[in-house]
Amino acid sequence: MKKIICGLFVAFCVAVCLIPSLGMIVRPTTEPVGNERRAKAPDAVKKDGSPNFSYLTELGGYYEKSFAFRPEMISADAAVQAGVFQSSSVDTVITGTDSWLYYTSSADDYLGRNTLSESEINGVIHNLGIIQRYSQAHGARFLFTVAPNKNTLYPDHMPYYYGLRVSDVHNRDLLRQALAGTDIAYCDLFAPLSSQSETLYFRRDSHWNNKGALLAYNEVMNALGKEHDDYSAAEVTRKKDFVGDLSKMVYPRGGEAEYNYYYGAENAYGYVTDTQSVEDTLIKTQNPNAAGTLYMYRDSFGNALVPFFASAYGNASFTKAFPMNVAADLAADKPDTFVMELVERNIGWLITMPPLLPAAETTLFQAPSALGGKAEFTVAPCDYAAEYTAVSGTLSGVTLDSGAEYYLSVNDKVYEAYSLKTEGGDGFLVYLPSDAYPAEAALDIKLIVKNNGEYYEITGGSYED
Repeated sequence: MKKIICGLFVAFCVAVCLIPSLGMIVRPTTEPVGNERRAKAPDAVKKDGSPNFSYLTELGGYYEKSFAFRPEMISADAAVQAGVFQSSSVDTVITGTDSWLYYTSSADDYLGRNTLSESEINGVIHNLGIIQRYSQAHGARFLFTVAPNKNTLYPDHMPYYYGLRVSDVHNRDLLRQALAGTDIAYCDLFAPLSSQSETLYFRRDSHWNNKGALLAYNEVMNALGKEHDDYSAAEVTRKKDFVGDLSKMVYPRGGEAEYNYYYGAENAYGYVTDTQSVEDTLIKTQNPNAAGTLYMYRDSFGNALVPFFASAYGNASFTKAFPMNVAADLAADKPDTFVMELVERNIGWLITMPPLLPAAETTLFQAPSALGGKAEFTVAPCDYAAEYTAVSGTLSGVTLDSGAEYYLSVNDKVYEAYSLKTEGGDGFLVYLPSDAYPAEAALDIKLIVKNNGEYYEITGGSYED
């Protein structure tokens, strides 16, 4: 009898293990889970007729994403880990209390960890200044705003093991303090959002709901001084129809819908592009009853902003492309307003992947003195736009003040450079027109720094193409 029971148990275990594989015959998983891409079955033979020697490896990857009942198993595992251990089954998601979910990439900001240095914050400010000046020179009023991380506004549901903060210094505060002494147009969303008694973010999503987006929209429009419908008199519809992005990652089956609010803004405009959803990378809209032209860079926080801003402008373009090709977009759209929105956790993008803009030629106010140090230059075709040659590099062997600025002399013309954060430390970057400065040409490049108000030419350097 004991052998029979053991045999039945083994048979049961084998049957359970075979269900995901055999189930693929009748019910394979065809939809991607969370932010995954749709899995495609590999071909044993390549298009040119040669054998695909990676077939078995690719088949294993396809199976991992396509076995039967995968979403249900992931959801069940997530429910156990969240309910029993208060932990997440997905690395990109933090499981909090009371079913709250947070985006893991916001943990550094929350903990005050890996904060930008003073020179890096000043680099962000410097780069914003370049963007604003270019925007204004091409007829567009510029405004920059930052969407707060969810756990910045609502930290109470973060799990206990995130309780030990590394520092109380955060990029958002450093940025706000540095912006205070500049003329950069900035709209602060932290104060108005944090002053609300009502929760304006979703529990199982990393973003604000439409009510929070409306508040942000009104703050930005007020900062721009543009007349607009603030929707205070709108008939609001409340629907329990929103399933959050984090919920879909953790619970691909059984994600709980949350309430969202609708103000009728989506009925005031039409799409010019073949738009499938507000998730699209590029969206263009028209509203014949509104005036003005808007160009807006937005990340995923901008999804909920699109209906409000599209209703307020006669023509509007919304892009998620990064790095932004600002020069091409402004030339094509000729907007009178340029709004740039970044979420708090991505402030550093401004010094790791600055927008595509032709470097501004400038005249130095004094002849530079010589300064020791070593500049390393890299010249290469721009990966994102063929019309540019990217000249970048780093400086070593010399200590500069935290507000130092970089300029590149290229073939005896001087260009203002972006501040750039690299693996090798603080650096610089310019985008030059590739027709005038082809990457394969021999360019005469020198680095000039403005340090403590004085200009210096770095005497040592090396060149890599």
